[in-house]
Amino acid sequence: MLYTTTLNEIENNINTGVEYEIALFAKLIEKNSTDYSKVINSIQKRHDSSKVLQIMKMTNIQMILNELTKRNLTLKDATFETQNDVVGPADIVMIVEDSSKNENKIGLSVKYANTCTLNVTGKNFITESQIGSIRRQLPLYTKKYIEEMTCQYGAVNNWFRKRKPSKTTDAFIDLIRDAVIENWPNVKNKEQLLSDLFHNDSPIPFWVVTYQPKGYILKTVPQTIDMSKANEVTVRKNQTSYVAFFLDNRMVGHMQVKFNNGFVEKCKKKNPDIICEGVKMSYGQPFSSWNFSVEK
Repeated sequence: MLYTTTLNEIENNINTGVEYEIALFAKLIEKNSTDYSKVINSIQKRHDSSKVLQIMKMTNIQMILNELTKRNLTLKDATFETQNDVVGPADIVMIVEDSSKNENKIGLSVKYANTCTLNVTGKNFITESQIGSIRRQLPLYTKKYIEEMTCQYGAVNNWFRKRKPSKTTDAFIDLIRDAVIENWPNVKNKEQLLSDLFHNDSPIPFWVVTYQPKGYILKTVPQTIDMSKANEVTVRKNQTSYVAFFLDNRMVGHMQVKFNNGFVEKCKKKNPDIICEGVKMSYGQPFSSWNFSVEK
């Protein structure tokens, strides 16, 4: 089933990994010749159309259909929900019928080689006072960052969006991780927060489709935890940028503390935070978008 916005989303959405969502959606509605042809036409307008079509070739939905059959359900239609948070973590919603012709919905959360369940703001984990204290250190760390990037990459235009690790970035993120660990005992409503992170309150049941280099893995019982033990969950550092969540001495999730668009960002502001070699820049956003993932 196509919403009025569906074809436009398929043509223009450039979010990371959306090509997998589009490919799976197309396969699920393949028997609806009218909608399917419209979707294929929109896919062909994308800059990465060949990649989407290639993903479709390796996507065999029989595994999903078999799981529905086990539950005496039949796939009737599907909707593309990548921009719709109302349906929980689902990127696609399958419309299914039982043997009595009762209609139900099952979501599909589509991932590519990751288990990220939610982008979450740091304000859920640290106080405004902590954020203010850490933010005041940005100018000092930015000076160190500029020195590091200049040494490694030369001219300023060469060092944006580098995927290689930065010692300065890691050091600043470590300040934030220390604050998260310090404040965790004081975080209120842990049950609701963890329920959000694990999508325990999803309005519809959902399965997780994780794409691999060849095909996908289907998980019909998403990872969760016993919310009655929410206050027993502890946190500690993991690797260079993660905070790990533990329950009963088992790691149940991990959260990447990160800058949303890099340590510094090019900008056109009249009053930029930094100007280097004539390039206007603003400080990055280290508190707005962290990635929480469940353990496999």
